[in-house]
Formats: sequence, C-alpha cells, structure tokens
Amino acid sequence: MKTIRALMHSAEPGNRQGETPSKPVDRHRFLKLVTGALPIFFLLYSGVVPAQDDSSENSPTQLRRFIDEQVGGIQKLMVPDNDHLPQARLPDGTLTSDPRFQTTEAKRYLGKLTFFDPVTTARIIPSFGGVLATRQTGSCGSCHLGEVAGKSGTLINLNVGGEGRSYTDASGNLIPRRRPRVDILPRLRDTPLFPGDALVDALPTLTDVYLVPPPPGHVEVDDPARGEKLPTPLQLLATGRLDALDSVGRNVPNMVGVAFNNRQLLGGFAGEIDALPGALNPFNFPAQENVAQLLLDAHRMQDFEGAELQKVPALVKLFRDAFPEEAAQADAAGNMNLLVNDNTVLRARATFMRTLVTRNTPFDKFLAGDNSALTGSQRRGAKLFFTAATNGGAGCFSCHSGPMLNKQPNDPDVTGTGQFVEENFFNIGLSDHPVQALNRSARNDPNFIDNGRREITGRDSDVFKFRATTMRQLKGSRFFFHNGAFTSVRDVVEYFNAGVPQNPVTGAASTLTPRFTNPRGPGSPRGLGLTEDEVNAITDFLENALFDPAFVNFDPNSTTDTMQPNARDLTYSVYRPDLAALGAKDGFMPSGRPISNNDPLSRRDAGLEFLDVTSQARTELTGSTRTGNRQQDVYTITNTNSATFNSAANTASLGVIDTHLLIIVQGLSSQFRLENASGTTSGGDPYIRVFLPHGVLLPGQSISQTLLFTRHPGSPPTAGPVPVILNLLSGQGNP
Repeated sequence: MKTIRALMHSAEPGNRQGETPSKPVDRHRFLKLVTGALPIFFLLYSGVVPAQDDSSENSPTQLRRFIDEQVGGIQKLMVPDNDHLPQARLPDGTLTSDPRFQTTEAKRYLGKLTFFDPVTTARIIPSFGGVLATRQTGSCGSCHLGEVAGKSGTLINLNVGGEGRSYTDASGNLIPRRRPRVDILPRLRDTPLFPGDALVDALPTLTDVYLVPPPPGHVEVDDPARGEKLPTPLQLLATGRLDALDSVGRNVPNMVGVAFNNRQLLGGFAGEIDALPGALNPFNFPAQENVAQLLLDAHRMQDFEGAELQKVPALVKLFRDAFPEEAAQADAAGNMNLLVNDNTVLRARATFMRTLVTRNTPFDKFLAGDNSALTGSQRRGAKLFFTAATNGGAGCFSCHSGPMLNKQPNDPDVTGTGQFVEENFFNIGLSDHPVQALNRSARNDPNFIDNGRREITGRDSDVFKFRATTMRQLKGSRFFFHNGAFTSVRDVVEYFNAGVPQNPVTGAASTLTPRFTNPRGPGSPRGLGLTEDEVNAITDFLENALFDPAFVNFDPNSTTDTMQPNARDLTYSVYRPDLAALGAKDGFMPSGRPISNNDPLSRRDAGLEFLDVTSQARTELTGSTRTGNRQQDVYTITNTNSATFNSAANTASLGVIDTHLLIIVQGLSSQFRLENASGTTSGGDPYIRVFLPHGVLLPGQSISQTLLFTRHPGSPPTAGPVPVILNLLSGQGNP
C-alpha cells in the first residue's frame, strides 16, 4: 500500500497518463437515442423477422410495454458499448471524468493480460508462512473463470497454494476443479474445522491478526484496514494475505457488469469512503480502481510484481502503449519503475474489469425488438420477474434493475454505476461460507458469523447484509450467494419462494429484510407463493434468457468479448506481431506462462504436459473375445497407491490419478487397428481417453476399459489377446 501511495503522490494531478479526455457524454440522452434506433437496426442488419404479433397479454410487444412501464423506460435495461460505459463515480458519490479512470483499448488489453498472467504472483514471504514453491503459480484468473461468469465455480476458492483449474467429463461439460497443494503445503491440523478442510490453511485471505499495544498488548482479528488506522503502530502477527494458501472466506462474486457498481465485493469493501472503520481506500478511488488495488495486496502481488513485469519485453511494450505519459517520464528519468508499477497495473486491470459485460443475450435481443428471441416460458418468467410481488409476481426487479440487473429501479443513476449505496445491501438469512470456520478459530469465538456489510461500516444496522449482484450469466456458475450454499439457479428461486431463513441467527436479526420474508406485504404468508410452473419459468428466464455464450466462447462477430484470453488476444503472430517480435509466444501469456495457473495439475488440465502414471497402476487382462476379424480385450486398471484422498475437500495426498487417463497402446502389430482409439500420439501410437469419474481415480479404485481391435483382412489369425504394451498418462489434450 505504501508503494502505491508514494507513486500516486509523486504524480502531478490532472491528466496523469497522457490520455485526452473525451467530451462528457450525457448517458441518458445517448441511451435514449441509441436504444430508440436499436429495434430498426437489429431487424435490418441481423436478418431477423419479427414474429407475428398479437394483442394478447403474453405477446412480445405487450411484454415489452409492460417492462417499460415497470422500470420507467425500457432503455434503462440496455447495455451501452465500451465507449459509453458508466462514468466513474468517487466514493462520495461524485461523478468524475478524471482521465486516469477512462477506458482505452490499450489499457483494457494490458489489464486483461496481466489479470491472467501468473508472473504477477511473486509476493511470497516465508516468515508469514508463504511457500516459495508456490511463487508465480496463480493469478487473478485462478479464482475468476470466464466460463462461470468470472466466479471460481468451486465452493472453496483458492489462488496461490492451490492446484488445478478444470476438467471435462464424457459429455463435454466443464467441471471447475482447484484444490490445496497438500504435497508441498505444511499440515497445520489433524482435525478438520469444516467440510472440505485440507488441514493446510491458517486464515482466509482478508483476515489479519494484530498485536495491539500497550504492552503486554492483546490480540485482535480484523481486516487489512485495521493496520492502516488507529491505534498505531500495530504488530502484524499473522495474515491470510501471506500465509501458505490464498483462500477466500466468501463465494467469489460474479464479475459481469463491474462497471455498473459503485461498491465492489459482497460487503462493499471496495469503492468505500476511507473514513469508515473497515474501508481501505486512501486514494479516494472509484470502486473499480479500489478493488484492483485491494486485490494486489490480497493476492500476493503488491510491491513484488513490478520487477517481474519489467523482465517481460512484450509487457513493457504494452505498458508503453497504455500509459504514454508515464513512459515518457520513465525514459527521461531512466527509471522503468515510473512506468511499470502497482499504480499502472491497477488502473489497467480496473479498465479491463469495467469492460466485462454481456450484450447479446436473448433478453438483449428481445429488448431490441426481436419478438422471437425469448421462448414462451422465458416470456412468462420475464413477466414474473418484472411484476411486483404485491401484484402476484416475483418482484425480482425491485432489487435487480438497470442494464446489469443489479440496482434498485428508482436509483437516480440506474443506468450508470449507481447513486444508491446502502439500498443495495440485504440480509436474507443466510449461513456462513465453510471457510469462515478459520475465522472462528482465529477469533476463539465459536459463535462468530460473517458480519457482511457491518465489517466495513461498523454499523449494527448493516449486520449480515450483502450486496445484491447481477442476474446476468448465472447459467453454469454453480455456487450462489456469499456462502456458496446453493448450487443451481432453481435452488435460489425456491429459497426466495419459501421466504424461510437458512440460519437462525441471521434470520432472527433486526436487519432481516421483509423483501425476503414477506415480499407480498405485511401480514401476508412467507415467501412469494409461486407455483412450480412459475418457478420453472423464472428459472428458465434467469438461466437461458440472460446468458451470452460469447462471454465464454470467442465469437468474432459478437460485441460481447470473452472474459478469458481468446485466440485473438493470444495469437500474437497474427494480431500483435510487435509483441511476437519481443518474444510473446502464441497461446501463452506474454511472460511465457500458461493462462491463469502454472502448477503441475493446471498444466495437465490445460493439455500442456502429461504425467506418466504407469507405475502407479496395475493393469490386468480380465477378458478376451473374438468375433470374426474383431477382438475385444478387456483390461482392469487399478490405482495401487496407498495414499488417502479427502473426497469432501477434493484433495489428494499424492496418491490420486487425476484429470483424464490416457491409455497409450504401444507395440501394436501392423495386422491390427485399434478401432475405438480416441486419437494418435505425436509418436504415432493410438490411445484411448478415459474420462475418470469426478476427475479422479482414487487409491484402490479400479476402472474397466475395453480395447476393440480389428484384424486386417488376409492377416493370419492369432491366439489369445492382441499383444500390446499399455502405458498410462494423466492429462487432458493430445499426448
């Protein structure tokens, strides 16, 4: 934090990065003009023909009119392009056109690449428990996967000290998977503190333990803001920011629509006024810059990444492109620290995060005039979403309005970052995230419950409140709410439909909102009272009508960009030959490391390397049959390791065979062909890909695999099984 502060105060005010401020845009006028033309533009240029309209209550036209009336103008739900994203808003609510916070393509691209490059996580300090072998193995992208809306897709969220990213099952589904590296992290406990405890974690990331003077002093547990505020000086005894495992005590929030929030993180930590007891915003940053700043500190980057980034010529070139004024200052002073530093990194990352939006969901197309964009079920769901609970609907829009469906509909800046703050935080009676058990242990308080918003403001009126988040891109994001306790969108809808708190303590607090318990008014029955068909319709609308596939899979024709680095971002030889000339390698981050993670399991998940596990398994022929020229040989493969596996934590102690199991068939006679081969290795041998159940073959567990051979016509028959040598590899991709 001190490094950033010094950099900020050494710069001159005003146009700090040499960007020319654009003329201020009247957002509401822009939206009205552009969205008014959208239906005509969409119909002319997309080739869509409007479905035959009618005057029925459920017709597309009637639904658009209804939504327009409910939100005070349908244009308030439409997503602008990058040039007209919301203007930055300072913590006190002031809109600012400060050029430091403007979006440029050069800043966005640099921010995206540094977000996913493991070169940045260099801040490993053994005196606080850091393990040097984990250095530069993770990135922001370790916990923010584009396939799951920028969330982690796992209940336990891990950056440095974790391993793995995801695997695909036999149906092609992506299964996020990241677990603690119990092979190299120190074991801290013998008894688990929570389901999924791998016994190697000390504190959640944003938890610090301080010794408070005077002598002999006493120990207090707080967030990092405490160390920057009174009483001083405090002695930092332990910190989750620097221990062996970078873990988070809340579910990772959806990152779609970061530009449209004036407070970031689920308790509103980022973008807050620094004077609040739990806030940490000494430079009065907007929420986007503040969250980028805070996460430099939280996730093993601050003060250490600049020197590593300067070693990568392609990244230095990108810093020059994004920050020409700082580049000129660095050249004049002969000091590259003036260009490549925490300050410029956080501003680039904030720009990237601001551009994380979806624009081409079926709902966006429907708003633009495409009558066939939504199915009948989705239209019914949308009608319920935008109908007040007091009028028999679900009333979702009362907390989820604006382009990202994350604001109160009466927010004066509903199409921007938002002017309301506290109106967006609610207690809906939830229990804790499992990792909060570490906080209960550190505080020596078995009754401690995550305070939510109160942790930042210090106000009892904010206890157990959390931020209402976007409804976009929920499909497939797997874990919901701050505690990750719900694993499907339908589970969430049913929770609101019941209106019964999950936790007796948070549910009995005075802050519990009647919007959850009695949304249909005082004295009404609990919950929404929706029928099963209505729950299905809302679920369909939320999952499918608000999902944009271009956010996940690169579509060059879409105005929605992927969150993950895509072929256009990383094919430097075609799109950025200037970076290729400086050593950037196609398909990798500019530093030469893989996307997001650089631990062995992640490299296997990415198909970059394979682990020979032949010696860890016993392969036995258990059956052989021949019919004409075809022969089936059945093999049983058993993991012979004796190490144990914690299935609740999804962690292995060296003994698991994981990812995909590749059976390499070597020494196959030219008389035979492996008919059910999945492919051929680079050495010319056929192989079979086995999709392991839950991505692992546990110690002692067996699988059965049939090898189907075809004998070439004219070849003499042979007795017994086809003679081959089977080697086993762990990894995805093609060996």
